[in-house]
Formats: sequence, C-alpha cells, structure tokens
Amino acid sequence: MKILVTGASGFLGGHLVEELVSKGYTVRALVRPTSDTRLLEALGVELYKGDITKPWTLPGAVKGVDSVIHLAAYYTFFGKKELYELVNVRGTEWLATAAIESGVYRFIYCSSTEAIGPVLNPPGDENTPLRPQFEYGKSKARAEQVVRKLSEKGLKYTIIRPSGIYGPRNVDDVSYWFITSYAKGGLASKVKIGSGENLVQFAHVKDVVQGFILALEKENAVNQTYVISEDKWYTYNQVYQILHELTGMGPPSITLPPGLAKILIAPLEIYDRVTRQGNLMHRTALADSVTTNRAYSVEKARKELGYKPRYNLKQGLKETIEWYRENHYLD
Repeated sequence: MKILVTGASGFLGGHLVEELVSKGYTVRALVRPTSDTRLLEALGVELYKGDITKPWTLPGAVKGVDSVIHLAAYYTFFGKKELYELVNVRGTEWLATAAIESGVYRFIYCSSTEAIGPVLNPPGDENTPLRPQFEYGKSKARAEQVVRKLSEKGLKYTIIRPSGIYGPRNVDDVSYWFITSYAKGGLASKVKIGSGENLVQFAHVKDVVQGFILALEKENAVNQTYVISEDKWYTYNQVYQILHELTGMGPPSITLPPGLAKILIAPLEIYDRVTRQGNLMHRTALADSVTTNRAYSVEKARKELGYKPRYNLKQGLKETIEWYRENHYLD
C-alpha cells in the first residue's frame, strides 16, 4: 500500500513515517522546497515537492496512492486568521478534493482536541460540543466540517484528534516550551496560575502514531472521529510534581490569580510579538488555558480500534527530558 503523508518533515510526521516504513508501507511525502528532508531521505521516502496551499500541485501528489494521511497545518496559537483559513481549512479541502478525484481510498485527517477546546463536564469525547478557545482550534473544527461534507462526494475519511503531543524531537510548540521552561528553572517551575487543580492531558508521540496506524488499518474506522491520547488526565499540580521529581526544579512556590497573571505576563507577550516569538508561556491567554479543563476520553478508540496507549506521563516525560538534555536544549 502506498501512503501520501503531508507534514512528513515535522515532529509527528517524522515519527509516523518511521513507523509506516518499518511496517512495510511505501511512503510518499509532500514537502515544500524549504522542508528539512534529511530524515525522510534516510528512510528512503519518495519526496514530492508541493504545497497544500497551492492546489495545482496536489493532483500529482495524490496520483497513484492508496491513502492520504494529512498532518500538515499552520500550527501556532497566535497566528494570522487568514493563514489559519488558507492552510488548515482551504488546504485541507483542496487536498481532500484532489484525493477524491484521484480515487484515493482513504483520507485520514489530523485534527486536535483543541477543536473541542475546554470541557465543561470532563472528560470530553467525540460527541462533546465544540468550544475551541484559540483560532488554531477553531480552524481545525472548520476543517473537520469540510472533511465530513466531502464524504457526500465519496471521501472515506477518519478524523484523529490528538491531545497535546510531546516526545523526543519535539521543539517549538506548547509541550516543548512548558517542559523546557520547567526543566531550566524558568517561569513554569516557579509560578502557578490558579489552583492547579484544573485538568490537562498529554499524548506521547508514539501513542499518537499508534492511533494513526490503527485508523489506517481498521475498516470500521471509515467516516469516524477518534480522540487519541494517554488514557489518563492530570491536574496541573500532579504534572508539576512529576516534573519536580524528574528535574529537581520546583514545584512552583508562587500562586497567582488569573487576572494578576495576565497583568504580569503582558510585557512578555508584547516583547514576543515584537520579536515574532510564538511561546505560549508568554501569552496572557495562558491564564485562561490553565484554569479550564482539557480532559478527554479515549474509550471509543480503545473499543473500536483496539488502541492501547503505552506511555504514562512520567515515563514519557523522563524519555523526553533525557532527549532534550542529550541534544542541548536544556543548556
């Protein structure tokens, strides 16, 4: 079976392609001219130059493949609205349409639990009303609607909603900023916003890869949506304690109410916006994020796909922190 993977040069994409190749799949990667393709080249993956925002490049990308796994996205929590729409929504529509026209059998779309957003009565699941907090999550929810609508034209889709993905080789996203800030004795190890009793949930990259492989291989996954994560959620206080045990830093000794935290974080946000940084730890919206609940059930994936997460948070964070140390991200 031949699989087209978009976003293959990214963090999740690299781990997914490694697993696909190890399982004997033939992989084609849709890559932009600026993509770092060293890992893909080492794996013997076919590289196809294109871009989901340039629809004329997509018919050739999907030609001759059996399935598409669409990971590519405009992944930032503080980007431009027009780019969320162009990349995450229109790009998904153009790719899925090209897949239909080429006769591709399966289309697996990487959404996010951010499409669900904060959960009023945790845990949330695939049927929870969507209340995305950030533009990123809103765009993912709109892209899901596009994918489902295209099933009327014959698209056989599966939507995967991972929660916050972490693991070795993960840099420059929410989990990376939080873990490295804590491990280096930064703001995350010193200051807690709110009670710390709100819920959060993470997914090790290898477990997320497992979810995608199962969705690809299970016929009953067609036209279904699945949350993929660890099968446990944690309070922020529990996460702080795990990180304290692994790093020796913290746990936070300063507790701030959300309103005061926003005032203190505001100068960091201004600086980051001027310097074009994307660190969520330096955004006033962080105060709202960590004082809501993001806890989700994986029971549907467990029952229908046979999904069994292998990593608990302490085990996964230990492995991740060791990788950061070995690769000098904690220097």
